[in-house]
Amino acid sequence: MKFKRIKNSWFIANKHYLIPVFLFFTIINFAVGLFFAVVAFSIWGVNKLRARLPIDPGIEGKSETIIYKTIGTTTLKMDLWRPPDNSPGTATVVFAHGGGWVSGKRTQPNIVSWSRFLSSRGFSVASVDYRFAYMNNMAEIIEDYSDSVNFIQNNAERLGVNSKIILMGLSAGGHLALCHAAFNTCMSDEESESALSQNLMKGVCGVVAYYAPTDLIDLFSSEDKSFFARFGAGSAMKTLPRFDEDVYEKYSPINSFSKKMPPVMAVHGHKDEVVPFHSSVKTIKRLKALNVPCRFLIHKNGSHGFETKMKDYRTTLILEETVRFMRKIAEK
Repeated sequence: MKFKRIKNSWFIANKHYLIPVFLFFTIINFAVGLFFAVVAFSIWGVNKLRARLPIDPGIEGKSETIIYKTIGTTTLKMDLWRPPDNSPGTATVVFAHGGGWVSGKRTQPNIVSWSRFLSSRGFSVASVDYRFAYMNNMAEIIEDYSDSVNFIQNNAERLGVNSKIILMGLSAGGHLALCHAAFNTCMSDEESESALSQNLMKGVCGVVAYYAPTDLIDLFSSEDKSFFARFGAGSAMKTLPRFDEDVYEKYSPINSFSKKMPPVMAVHGHKDEVVPFHSSVKTIKRLKALNVPCRFLIHKNGSHGFETKMKDYRTTLILEETVRFMRKIAEK
């Protein structure tokens, strides 16, 4: 029990033990210390580059890069992946990468693997980039994702993709997908009938969120040991919960869930060290209380990003169940 507490401690979970090891070797011999740092960074880099889903789609697939938004001198792009037969697909998945709102890219290996997999299963995929929190706030980041959804809504026929839309994301990207759905369905009946809100949710048939933080204050709980998660949230909010809890509540989609939410699938690893597993548990409980159709898939041994780290049967099953859920909501 004592060993388990040490293993799950903030110091170990964030790999801060590497810092004194690096300093020790550097003091003894700078060259040895530098070698240690290079090896550690190389291992991290190789793992990132090898991040793939355990299911080989059997096709290489090709994507088309499109600019969906321009802000000043900044251009935001999406990679559009179509099914092998070049049809519009069962639905179009607007896919947001993770990275704590401060990192990540649509072209990184795990996102390309996801895009290839989903397109091989008959979906069009719009894998999108968005601005980061270093120079932007959470409202602007959510706005970028919503604008990518709106771009697909307004250009589906021209782009040759299905006008039915599934919002999807990993981690911070899942948070953005849930925010778009929650914020645009929690309006009064009168507001939801307006042309604006109809347009924002036009064609949206569901949300798939992998290990997404839905209550941002959870990232600062004792259950969460990730310095990266806290740094990302603090950067996006420009404050910390102890100084302004209201802003964290505002941008926590769970607080805006309503009975008008589209169907939701939440997926989470029980051993997630970045986004607390309990965050998804609360999500499902809240959705069920509102009678919103939902599914919850759990990997009992899964950590953050487990679907590209683990090659076991349970991971494969979760991926196939995700596809079945997406097909089901798209066909309604």
